[in-house]
Amino acid sequence: MPDIIIKDLSLKDYNLTERVKNLKDAYFKAIPEVCIERPRLITRYHLENELFEKSSISVLDKAKAYRFALENRTPVVRHTKSYENLSPQSLSVEGMIPFEIKDTSLFAGSTTSKFKGVPLYPEFLALALWPELWTISKRKSNPFYLSEEDAKELNYNIFPHWMENTIQELARKKYRPPEMKVFERLVFFLASKPNCISHTLPDFSKAINKGLRAVINEANEKRASAKLDSQIEFYSAIAESLEGIISYSRNLAIAAKKTAEKESDPVLKKELLDIAGINTRVPEFPARTFREGLTTVWLCWTAIHLENPNVGMSLGRLDQVLYELYLSDIDNEVISIADAIELLCCLWLKIGDHVPTIPEAGEQLFGGTGSNQAITIGGVDKNGNDAVNDLTYIMLRATELMKLRDPNLNARYYPGVSSKEYLERLCDANVNTGATPALHNDKAVIKALTSKGDSIEHARDYGVIGCVEPGSNGRAYGATGAILFNLTSVLELTLYNGRHRHTGMDVLISKETGDPKNFTSFDEFKNAFAEQGRWLVEQAASLNNIFGRIHQDFYPTPILSALFEGPIEKGKDIIQGGAVINSSGATIIGLADVADSLSAIQKVVFEEKIISFAGLLDALNKNFEGYPNLYCLLNNPFKIPKYGNEDTIADANVQWIIELMDKSFGEKENYRGGKYRVGYWTMTNHAGFGRLMKAMPNGRKAHKNFTSGITPVSAVTPVLTKALNSIAKQPVECLSNGVALNLKYTPEYNPLNPPLLRGNEGVVSFDKENEKKRYMMLENFAASVRAYFDGADGDMDSGNGGMEIQFNITTHDTFVDAVKHPKNHLDLLVRVSGYTAYFKDLNPQMQKEIIDRTEYLLSTGRAVYYEPFPLQTKTK
Repeated sequence: MPDIIIKDLSLKDYNLTERVKNLKDAYFKAIPEVCIERPRLITRYHLENELFEKSSISVLDKAKAYRFALENRTPVVRHTKSYENLSPQSLSVEGMIPFEIKDTSLFAGSTTSKFKGVPLYPEFLALALWPELWTISKRKSNPFYLSEEDAKELNYNIFPHWMENTIQELARKKYRPPEMKVFERLVFFLASKPNCISHTLPDFSKAINKGLRAVINEANEKRASAKLDSQIEFYSAIAESLEGIISYSRNLAIAAKKTAEKESDPVLKKELLDIAGINTRVPEFPARTFREGLTTVWLCWTAIHLENPNVGMSLGRLDQVLYELYLSDIDNEVISIADAIELLCCLWLKIGDHVPTIPEAGEQLFGGTGSNQAITIGGVDKNGNDAVNDLTYIMLRATELMKLRDPNLNARYYPGVSSKEYLERLCDANVNTGATPALHNDKAVIKALTSKGDSIEHARDYGVIGCVEPGSNGRAYGATGAILFNLTSVLELTLYNGRHRHTGMDVLISKETGDPKNFTSFDEFKNAFAEQGRWLVEQAASLNNIFGRIHQDFYPTPILSALFEGPIEKGKDIIQGGAVINSSGATIIGLADVADSLSAIQKVVFEEKIISFAGLLDALNKNFEGYPNLYCLLNNPFKIPKYGNEDTIADANVQWIIELMDKSFGEKENYRGGKYRVGYWTMTNHAGFGRLMKAMPNGRKAHKNFTSGITPVSAVTPVLTKALNSIAKQPVECLSNGVALNLKYTPEYNPLNPPLLRGNEGVVSFDKENEKKRYMMLENFAASVRAYFDGADGDMDSGNGGMEIQFNITTHDTFVDAVKHPKNHLDLLVRVSGYTAYFKDLNPQMQKEIIDRTEYLLSTGRAVYYEPFPLQTKTK
């Protein structure tokens, strides 16, 4: 265990510097602007080198394209821009306020050429914006600024070349997959590969400790002795792409030096010259200081973004990778703790310098999401020892001060190994931010990963990917968000014998597994459900593999491969199976709603025979109109088994579903020779899918939100301890792709009202009552997390217990006011299902879901109930 030098773990005496305050203010005011630089450069290279005519594109072709883009992209050192000069139409959009940006970040470079950019990838999702090119600046939800000149260039010179060259169209043309019809009906599953192949985490340690020049030399040595043409080509691609990153850094250094020559302020001039010196050295050569290490991470990160849409691409265990550099700088008085916090705050803003490309239709499913760039802190090392260090707490403080949706901070905690003080500090940060970090149980996660074949050393070195998905740091190419699987459609196909009300009862979607009206036992219904589930799993996995093969033919990833363990050793790209671990990830949406529906069917139809199956289906088709007593009964947790109440029937049905999904997906092999892993996190899809689905047997009415992640249905779990115990007893071996448990707590003290209060005459007094409430809340908070991680049996040696937990700690009244007055709550941070978002950016359906979540008082462990919040249209 590293020695903790910091005395006050809260670091409460360290606050934002003026530099960071100004940058943060600009960040929240800035207009997201569509950047067309990448598609312009990539399209130009493809045209000049006739790549569109090729039946496949080699890894070397791609590497040369990326080097071309890296060497020719704008080397932005410090943004200086006035938003006064944008067209009037952009300034008419809500939140777009004229202001000046004066960028004084300590890091050069950017994901796009804009201060807050929207990157475009025509190979993937960008063409979905084509119908919006002249309206995207005016759309109601999350508008992006796009100049008329850039819109014309996209419309005439860029997008037309990609019409038949996107991942989805290439798959359609080559394979004509029947599974595509199921996918395009939207209600069954979503496959992410047409939009990205992110959802993984690279390894920055080699770039930091050895430098990219050493990696290039290693690749050249391997190429000299390689016997296969494919390996020779791959090693050439590694060298080519990394030379591009080095050139980009040098261009930034040249631009910084030129900017310094024009700078009259001696302080700013020195800062620019420092940036020039650092970027001349790294990432080509090993980092010598903490700042150089951070710069290496950042420059590699911008290059990864150029190669791949950043959806769930994550940075891993930065407190471990950068700790030795930090400690050396502190010991040698190169930097102070305050300097380290300021550097991290600047980097956090850089990480969030872009927003995902989401078309207007996608706002209903993904609206408000960031890029879900996860950073992991804490946990144990490869030997199982406590790895929490000073940098862990410094990163936590930077996150607490910034309150940004990206990066998405995740904290690992190992029961019995991590300290009590560490857990209390994590809980304190959640109260102070209202939503972060998410907490992960090392004991359970490591057991889940090793159960799927990961070595104990690799499992102990896991980082969190995207929302909540665990993967061995820089070794596991997990594509953890490959499939988003709507479990409620499996129930629908079972209820209606292979048909779906959304697509029409005259269309047979899957297979006929029997009319439930003729079933004589609950086991018959479960068997039909399992058969429908296996059918839909086959459709989703099969199509994912088709998309994966298209990636292998047209979209190799040399930059990411260079920053991974395995590809250089094997001599092949990660998309070809070059990583050490080659799994694919599926996440299941609608678990609690489906499990409670099974319990309701078991109870009211088969056991107590309160209603026939025909009668139940009639009630569902009529959205419970004319069935008030049945509706009340199905929603009564004291009458009908509900997951989250330690009810034997309900918990058993949840476990049966979890084991069914794990087995069904686990039997499938992916296109890289690995297996599928299953998790339960939902992004905002539980709201999006909910809008498409009709009434369900658990008493949910048509078009209502589903429940997020692995969380029980809202308003049916009155006792916190029982809810946690029900979740903690689920088999972690079947949850290897991560889970999101969303809890909502009522703040029982005012975190903005510190114990030390200054009176009218400057006299300092101690607010004992507020401090007492604070202490009790944090004590109960930490105790609830410990109990959940230990599991229902309290045996922390079992390896079971809850895997993950995350929180919203904001008053009900604050959320309601934020709906009505969004401009007053620009930085209100919330946990959705795995990731953090700004509440104002969420669509109304998602805002309602968060407001309506079960809210608990930690002092009593009991739920606090409010009237269901009405669905509202966003106000301007």
